[in-house]
Amino acid sequence: MGEFRLYKSEKLCSKLEIEKLYAHGTSVIAYPLRAVWLAVPAVPSHQPVAARFLISIPKKRIRHAVDRVLLRRRTREAYRLNRKLLAPAAAQGITVLIGFNWLAKHEKDYSSIEHSMQELLTKISTAITNEQVP
Repeated sequence: MGEFRLYKSEKLCSKLEIEKLYAHGTSVIAYPLRAVWLAVPAVPSHQPVAARFLISIPKKRIRHAVDRVLLRRRTREAYRLNRKLLAPAAAQGITVLIGFNWLAKHEKDYSSIEHSMQELLTKISTAITNEQVP
């Protein structure tokens, strides 16, 4: 059951890494989500993780805080259950920094969020396996 647990080490919290992600990252869209990702070499001193992520639901698009929290939970759950799609990156010794941004003006049901999450993670995984990361 531990394979589905979401650890603190998988969350992207560093301000410097977030700035680096949005300055140099590549964008992929699967409505209602957009993912900005950047592949970096894994740091050997930390616990090895395939990806570190953040979720952004802007107040400009979703006005009510309860709706933003609901969408953040749904997006986090979809990522948690489908992060195994990024396993090839971990096998190469790469950590992927991912920022998920909400694009829709209304909330969506879980099945559409999960479908777009699977699409995004598949696109990111194929892009990583096709290119050589420094």
